[in-house]
Amino acid sequence: MAETTEQNVQPSSIQHHEVVSSDMDTTKDPEHASSKSVSEGPVGMEKTNVPRGEVMSLKECCREAFDKITEYLKGELAGSLEDYVLLEKLNKMTVTKYSEMSNTTKTLITAMEELDKKYKSLEPYLEQIDKVEESVASLEQAAYRLDAYSKRLEAKFKKLERR
Repeated sequence: MAETTEQNVQPSSIQHHEVVSSDMDTTKDPEHASSKSVSEGPVGMEKTNVPRGEVMSLKECCREAFDKITEYLKGELAGSLEDYVLLEKLNKMTVTKYSEMSNTTKTLITAMEELDKKYKSLEPYLEQIDKVEESVASLEQAAYRLDAYSKRLEAKFKKLERR
């Protein structure tokens, strides 16, 4: 197919293309050197009739350019692919980490529920302790009052004894 395409391309179909080559000046084939002519195009553009050998080199340049562009794009895609692979690994690690954190949270919730149950079972005893503390405080106040009363009574008794 490439050969038939090359044969179908006529030198007159290539417009406004200059081929700069040192080989043009020293062409050994007089047929190629004399076949190059310049004519005016419809919009004032110059048409260059390029010999068939130079058309082949233009095709080769295009192929080389396409090959290099393809290589560049493959490199870009490979870089993007590596980025996506890295993102996939990061996502998997994140899922693993969040799974571990979820398990830790579940364990903490279970421990908190157990502590809450224990606190609720101890709550009646804590209320009793609070009541005992209140009664001890009231007994202490009563003891201070009794001590104060006994001191006053002793002072009166000593006063009566001196008389």
